[in-house]
Amino acid sequence: MIARRNERNAERQLEHSRVRRSKQGLMPLIAEIYPLMRLPRGKRAFDYLVQDGQAPARGSFVRIPYRQEELWGIVRQVKDKPPRGITLKTITQVHNDIAIREEELSFFERLAHDLAQSVSSVLYAALPTPPVRPSSGRKADLAWLPLTLPRSEAEHVLRIVQTLAMRGQTFVQTPDLRRAAAVILGYLQKQPEQKVLILAPTVRDVQLFKSRLTGFMPFIITGDETNRDRFETWQAFRQSSQGILLGTRTALMAIDSHISTVFLLRSGDQAHKQSDRNPRYDAREVVWEHRRTFGSNLFCLDVAPQPTTLIRFNESERLNWGVYPSVQIVNIHQERHASSSPLLSHTSLESITSTLGAGKQVLCVYNKKENWMECLRCQARAVLGAHCPSCGGTTIRTLSYGNQDLAREFLRLFPDRRVTVIDKEHEGDDKSDILIVTTFYHEAQYDPFRKSDIGLVVHLTVDAPLYTAGSSAVEELLRDVWQWAWLGFGRRVPVIVETSSDEILREIIEHPFEIARDELKARERFHLPPLYRWSRVVYKETESHRAQIALTTLSEQIMQIQGAIVHPLSNNTHGHLRLECGVPVAQMEALLTIFTSLPDRYIIDTNALS
Repeated sequence: MIARRNERNAERQLEHSRVRRSKQGLMPLIAEIYPLMRLPRGKRAFDYLVQDGQAPARGSFVRIPYRQEELWGIVRQVKDKPPRGITLKTITQVHNDIAIREEELSFFERLAHDLAQSVSSVLYAALPTPPVRPSSGRKADLAWLPLTLPRSEAEHVLRIVQTLAMRGQTFVQTPDLRRAAAVILGYLQKQPEQKVLILAPTVRDVQLFKSRLTGFMPFIITGDETNRDRFETWQAFRQSSQGILLGTRTALMAIDSHISTVFLLRSGDQAHKQSDRNPRYDAREVVWEHRRTFGSNLFCLDVAPQPTTLIRFNESERLNWGVYPSVQIVNIHQERHASSSPLLSHTSLESITSTLGAGKQVLCVYNKKENWMECLRCQARAVLGAHCPSCGGTTIRTLSYGNQDLAREFLRLFPDRRVTVIDKEHEGDDKSDILIVTTFYHEAQYDPFRKSDIGLVVHLTVDAPLYTAGSSAVEELLRDVWQWAWLGFGRRVPVIVETSSDEILREIIEHPFEIARDELKARERFHLPPLYRWSRVVYKETESHRAQIALTTLSEQIMQIQGAIVHPLSNNTHGHLRLECGVPVAQMEALLTIFTSLPDRYIIDTNALS
């Protein structure tokens, strides 16, 4: 109501100004417009003449001529300065009824600066535009499928819901989407008058979640809709005083400053970031700007605490589920010679045998799709064939086995059982007796709301993140261990983890928050996020010499910033030269001043390690 009143007042003031200027014989008003299109980062708003009878205000949707076509645009401001000696085009139409609010446009302007993008490009990616033929309106569908949990978990859900009702921000360690839905449903039932945004990392998560908010009618925006459907859903939600908008990061960008609460599901998931095209924004960061700008509550739910998330919550704002899964840790070095299989420990083999004997499925997590070999002649390590590509040697030793090798081993051990590999290349039958799965299964096939015959979870490659050179190894290990442990918890089945680092694994399972806190201290020592902010710049130039000169010059500029770290130039997978640099968070504005002056040949990701 207040925003509408302000818009009407602005329109009256504009009309009074126009009448006064007309009587005085002055020039007509000029509006600065952000065209809704991809523009180079150096391009800002364009000037257009305001026709008599038009009353554009900051945030209004307008139709404007641009070159040989007509586009939608957003008004930046209206001014009475004379034209700069050039002929200006005129605004075709003004639609104040679908304007975005002052604080919402300011939000996008700050975001564009933080991403080193033009405001027009960010608005173009974020906002749907009015369709040519609007329909009668967009309605939400009623969620009707029942949501149930074991009675033993009811008290934990109630405790969490009561805590959220008294807090403005909280992290909740949540086993899966099913438990997250129970928490959110309880919160909505306790506070039905709120306007709530629920963000999930993937479209599949949205599809699983939408029918379980029993009794509510969530609006859905995932980015898969047509422009018309997305616009009408956005407008219907904006015009409502309460309700639920459920979607992916696209729903966050369909802005509404009246949202009172944001739930970020699977808050550590990388899919929350748009990393393959501009604008390269990360919803996990944007939600915090949303909270700062609009004062919305923010609740993050995930299987394990992430160091970059944890820094934003104090001790009282970190909640656990209240009951933890039972995980058996097996030291593979101690059991190596006791097993009849080179790929399975004695403990795992016995448990698998008894589970199959009871008529239940075995879920075997194995995140290796290829077998790595070592040439004994030149010590080259790679996915080798019959001959070493480096020296042509044929004496080769197996270092690790792929999931197809594991499938053959299971068939040897259990010849009368069905074995299926499920990964990105093999979406196999999930009804088989033994499922050999990668993380893909958890992301693309596993349904926590559906009953299953899984009777045992065995994780054989839990140590894999520890052997990577990335800065997020501990974070990945935390997430990997806990998502499979919680899967076993949700099915009420045993979980076995095979490792050569049992002390680390025990700490991760028994003290996840302490591990995340220790990792945060390590990141401070090694200048990593969230205390340092890292950016990646790729220079799109086929001539390598020019790219070398351009990025070397940029490196020298960045090194003038206090505390800046610049890595040596390297090539990305497409052969383009790239630069990676980090600066203390307090110095980010100095780095953005450099970035925003660069042409679009420089492709910039200002959150490269998020």
